Order: sequence, then structure tokens, then C-alpha cells
Amino acid sequence: MSVCESLTIAVDITARHIMCKINSKDDASSKNNNRKMSSKSLNIDTLMELSPYVDGTDIATEATRSLLVEFLKSRKSVRDLFHTKTRSPKQEIKIDAYLFDFDYLARLYVCQTITQVSDPCKFYTMVDKKKVEEKIHELCDGLRWKKMGFALYTLVFPDVVKDYKTSISLRTFMEDNGELWASRIFSEVKSEQWLNRMLRRIIKGNYTESDYNRDMNVILLKLHLLDPKTVMPMYELLMRLKALPGLNLELATRNYLGGPLDCSLILPDIEAAIHKESLPVNVSRLSLNELDLYLGVEIIEFVTNEVKELGLWTGKTPQNKRVSKFKDRCTVM
Repeated sequence: MSVCESLTIAVDITARHIMCKINSKDDASSKNNNRKMSSKSLNIDTLMELSPYVDGTDIATEATRSLLVEFLKSRKSVRDLFHTKTRSPKQEIKIDAYLFDFDYLARLYVCQTITQVSDPCKFYTMVDKKKVEEKIHELCDGLRWKKMGFALYTLVFPDVVKDYKTSISLRTFMEDNGELWASRIFSEVKSEQWLNRMLRRIIKGNYTESDYNRDMNVILLKLHLLDPKTVMPMYELLMRLKALPGLNLELATRNYLGGPLDCSLILPDIEAAIHKESLPVNVSRLSLNELDLYLGVEIIEFVTNEVKELGLWTGKTPQNKRVSKFKDRCTVM
């Protein structure tokens, strides 16, 4: 894939496949705050220093993964069973099914989590762990995972990447005059002062080629969000600076999400569903007789319906029945 094709895909993902609706009050408040910030508060030095990397960690990637988990928890295929208290994220994301099948990912995510719960009823035996892992890794290694990751990453980047002393974020520059600030970045990189500053850092030995590639790709991403048409000229400019290391363009090829999601984030929900007790129909807990209680009924329904469709049900059923005696149900007031 050529550089031009990569950049075309990057712009296409953001422009065509993603639309964000933000709570109107929060949005209005944010814009009012930004208007109060005079142009004098914004400067090229702050803009150039904005970076998602804090102590070696990409905070935008962390925010992207958190947003994705919350979005998956709100999917209908799993929400009604496990996450009844979950609300859709403040940023309501609408992405074409062409880009990614979120319900499929949500079901796999829940399946993977079920296999990691060690319960006496053995609910984990209902799901084929090996097949689940294979499907998840196939998904995370695919092109659509990267495209979806880039779309979500560029959604959260403008707000989480900020100067923590002033709270000025990239969003502030975008709403002030994105095209103007993109041109300011271009002028800065063309300056002799910037080139000399970069060379000094490299010569001192505390700035590696990897650091350079990381930071230049951050600049290209900021340009993509401020004014997409300036990305290619900037890339060509950087490639002409022979005194600096070679640049690997990662804008549309990097895996912004990383690997599979962390199951521990929804583990409490799955464990609660497994231990949830259900009574047979038309039976009252006030009965003096012994009662048959069934654990994890919603989990069984999920596996025998949603998971079966994916070919991941092993055909096994858990030992989820237990007897409840009347004295165990009595509470001294």
C-alpha cells in the first residue's frame, strides 16, 4: 500500500465512517470555555508539545480501549443479559457495519470472560475456549480492527491529549482555527531553529530514531485532525530532511488499539450473572418447602443462543441446581 493510499484511507475512515454525537450541554459548555480562552493563550510551542505519551504510555490508546469496552457493554446482544446498569458512552458512536461488527466482538468478549471464571458449577465448560481465542486473535490481527481503532483513536485524541498546566487540548486548537494552526506547525518544522533543535537532541544521544519516528507520527496525526490536506506535504518535507532519521509513516497502518481487550474489566458483571439465583416459575420464596434454585440462567440462555450461533458452544451444561431450605431463607429482623 502506497503512502498516498494510506492517507486516503485515514481520511476516509474519519470522514465517512464515524459520527460522534456529544451531549448538547457538555458540548455547549466546552465550546463556551474554549471561546473564553483568547488566542493569546494558544501558541505554537504548546501545540508542538502536545503528545499522547505520558511516561512511555499512550494515554489516547488507553482512552480508546476504555471507550470501546463501554461501547461493547452497551450492545444489545449482551447488554440485556449482563450489563443492565450500563449506559451508552457520552459520545454516541455510529459506525457503518462495513467498518466493524461490534455485536460480534461483544459476544466474543463475553465468551472469553466466561472461560476465565472458575466457578463450582463449571459454566466455563460451556464455551470452547480454544476456538474463542482463535477467533479473537483473528479479529485483532485483521485490517478492520486497525481501521476501527484508528477511527476511535482520532475521536478521543483531541480531548485527552492536553497540556496539563493550562488544560489546553488539541480540541482547543481545532475549534480556534484548525487550518491556521496546521500551517503554523508546517512553518515551525520548516524553520532552521527546529531542525537544529532536533539535531542537537540526536547528537546528545538521548533521542533515538524510534523516538523521532514516534514524535513525527504524532505531528502527522495532529495535522490530520487540524487540516488533513497538510499531512502529505509535511511527510514529503520530513523525508527531504536528510540530516534527520528516516520516517516510517504509521498514520493509517498502526494498530492503535493493540491486542485483545482486558477481560477483568467485565469480569464482575459475568460473575454476578453466574451467581444470580432464579426460582422456577410460580414458586415463592415464602414457601415452607425446599426450593430448587438455579444459578446463571441468563448465562445459559446466552450460550445456547448467541454463542451457539457462533459455533462456540461445547454442548455441555453446568451443574447449576442447588436446594434452598426454608431456614436458610429466613432472616431475623
